[in-house]
Amino acid sequence: MKNKLGPSPHEKYPKSKTIQAVFSGPKKKEKKPALCEHKNVDYVSMRNLTYRSFEIIDRLSKAIIILEERLLRYEKDKN
Repeated sequence: MKNKLGPSPHEKYPKSKTIQAVFSGPKKKEKKPALCEHKNVDYVSMRNLTYRSFEIIDRLSKAIIILEERLLRYEKDKN
């Protein structure tokens, strides 16, 4: 699903078996998160943390793709 952060990793790399396995989790709906107990976390901090998390997920996805390509090249050269 495309959003303002761009397409999700499993849409960016549809041929990657590892990415597909990572992002094809359980289909059940997760519980809504509870509010902060003491309301110590403000909206801006949560937004920044969310954006940072998306950035890390994107970087890890790219790293997995690079490693998969290296492994395929190694196996191809080995044969």
